[in-house]
Amino acid sequence: MRTLLGTSILATLLVSASFYAGQDPAVANAAAPGNDVSVGSGFRLLRLAIPADGRVGDILRKNAAISGGFEVIDRRSIPASLVRASNFDKKAWADIGAETVVLADEVGGQFKFRLYDIASGDRPVLARGYAANDPLKAANRFMNDIIEHYTKIPGVFGSRIAFVRTTRTPTVSKNVYTVEMNGEAPSSVTSNRSLNILPSIGPGGQVLFTSYAKRNPDLWMSAGGSLQRVSTQRGLNLGGTMSPDGGTIALTLSKDGNSEIYTVDSGGNIKARLTNNKAIDGSPSWNSGGNQLAFVSNRAGGPQVFRMAANGSGAARVTKQGSYNQSPDWNPGDGERGNMIAYSGRDNSNRYDIFAINLRGGKIKRITQNPGRNLDPTWSPDGRLIAFQSSQGGIYVANEDGNNQVQIVKAGSTPDWGPRAK
Repeated sequence: MRTLLGTSILATLLVSASFYAGQDPAVANAAAPGNDVSVGSGFRLLRLAIPADGRVGDILRKNAAISGGFEVIDRRSIPASLVRASNFDKKAWADIGAETVVLADEVGGQFKFRLYDIASGDRPVLARGYAANDPLKAANRFMNDIIEHYTKIPGVFGSRIAFVRTTRTPTVSKNVYTVEMNGEAPSSVTSNRSLNILPSIGPGGQVLFTSYAKRNPDLWMSAGGSLQRVSTQRGLNLGGTMSPDGGTIALTLSKDGNSEIYTVDSGGNIKARLTNNKAIDGSPSWNSGGNQLAFVSNRAGGPQVFRMAANGSGAARVTKQGSYNQSPDWNPGDGERGNMIAYSGRDNSNRYDIFAINLRGGKIKRITQNPGRNLDPTWSPDGRLIAFQSSQGGIYVANEDGNNQVQIVKAGSTPDWGPRAK
């Protein structure tokens, strides 16, 4: 699992009885919060009413809740007269505490959506029409429009998250799936009795993963519905992640006896060896520009997050608090967000949580502070949301401060968030 770097520990687990028994391996000690660690603060949500019924209404309400910007008014508390009304009654909606309202009607093979802002008057501040043959896609697109209206940046609904699901009958197997970021439209990438782990979604929607389907832990890729082996070096071909331009894959290889980071092309041909030392190096993550990589190394003793240039030069330690920091994910967002690397760790009270460090000043933000173990952070394509695995139950999505946590997958591990939907 991505949460267990160094990769030599992972290699042991992959062949151990506990792994084949489907037991969760222990996670070692990680980052401890200090004076320079901040925890996401609360904020006020806009009260949003969505009276629409059917699937499109359900998806709109779910998306609004996940977006982190709205307090969604329970549809059951909305007076029937407002639910049935064909016109917008500003005063009536204000009387039930709504600050914004989304109305949706199906007309002539289209969903007609309107967003009203109570403070802006009786006319919609946003109106769009989308084909009614796909309520999920229509609801996703309009929620993205709403987010763009308020933030000037489109939302990321419709993007997909890859993850692993474990089954234990008749034998333990691990298969890769993807799901939309709101938990809708799950799809299987693999469906075999082998171990398929560590999925990563490329810029074109390709899914990379490591599989034991041919006995050796090879790197595979799913693209356009077909599966192909990419890297088949002896030993580990682990944790492949594709560069933002899609031209290069960074991964961990142990072909020479030690776990090192390499780059290969889409055919598995080695382009470069990026690390070359006695330490265990792995878990590479690209920055948005494709010119740097974050990774995990135990060259400082215990596992810590490092970064280096895409050619392997200039490696420097990033995390300096705690004895065990792991599974880095570089924020793909613009501006200051692009300086953030999320990672998972354990604090001094044995709490496993998600942290993010700002590369400019080294300030650490604690994103989760939940019971159980919170592992494997992965940023949304705009860098404003984050998904992670929780032992409390599957995969959650939260905002970048860790607030508004919503479960999207009940049983899953090692999530990776893909690009915006096209």
